[in-house]
Amino acid sequence: MSDGALVAPFEIIPFEIMTKKEAKQYFDWFVLQIPTRIDTLIAHYVETLGGGKEELDLSQESLVNLWKWFIQRIEMVPKTKEELEEDVDAAPDWLKEEVANNTLKFSEFTSSLIIDVGIYFGSVFLNEMRTLEWGIIHKPKKYVYVNRPIIIGFKEAGLNPIAVVNNCSLRELNQDPDDTRLFNLFNVWKGYL
Repeated sequence: MSDGALVAPFEIIPFEIMTKKEAKQYFDWFVLQIPTRIDTLIAHYVETLGGGKEELDLSQESLVNLWKWFIQRIEMVPKTKEELEEDVDAAPDWLKEEVANNTLKFSEFTSSLIIDVGIYFGSVFLNEMRTLEWGIIHKPKKYVYVNRPIIIGFKEAGLNPIAVVNNCSLRELNQDPDDTRLFNLFNVWKGYL
């Protein structure tokens, strides 16, 4: 992939403490990046013999080809001693032991791919359902995706497609691999319309 990570040209602070203005600045920048990130993902898919460009046409069906290709590229790397200590310090007492045993993280390359696959996943929703759009929720501050770009227009909640892909990637490592995992989740979320 060309430039890898999605890096904003300004300092990013934790979403939970962003002002409405800072969140809007990030959101506007993020939305501008979407076409480039999708083009980068498709080019990488074609270059690594995932298949032809026409296979990633932002249709629900394209999620099967994309996921099949992506799960072959999930890489885990050891956390640094500092990262591990930070994770353990941040965990509640009852979870510290489990967190301490979780010594791996996604590689930087995989993390970048997760963002791009997430953006693609979100874009499939927008392509298939015109009632949805990228949006941002500022309140309540305790909302799990406060100030983050999410897909809005569902009845109950907003969809954070990057978080969904991240969680699916973890599931892929900890459960039986499933080529249709992302496709199936698309159907689950369709039920929330």
